[in-house]
Amino acid sequence: MDDRHAIFDSMEPDPLDREQVIEGDPRTYDLQLSESAEGSEVSGFWMCTPGVFSDTEMEESFVVIHGSAEVEMADGKRLVLGPGDTHSFSAGEKTVWTVDATLLKCYWARP
Repeated sequence: MDDRHAIFDSMEPDPLDREQVIEGDPRTYDLQLSESAEGSEVSGFWMCTPGVFSDTEMEESFVVIHGSAEVEMADGKRLVLGPGDTHSFSAGEKTVWTVDATLLKCYWARP
């Protein structure tokens, strides 16, 4: 059985910076669906293959469509994500993502 969601083939590579990668070879992809006229808001799909990486979040809300991951916040709190889970980040939050199964999320963000 193929574990890939059909949207994967439409996505463009959006590589992490090498210094973000902590373990493995996580690869990220993006498919932007919309952008506000002034460029202050975007929405789309984001995907990441298994691995561990650090990130500084933008203001973002999302829903997980496929896969699983755990996100550790700077304060030590952990967020376990799977299909149907939602979350919102504030701009500037420091996180470490551990992606266990290729993760696909639909996002709304203010870069």
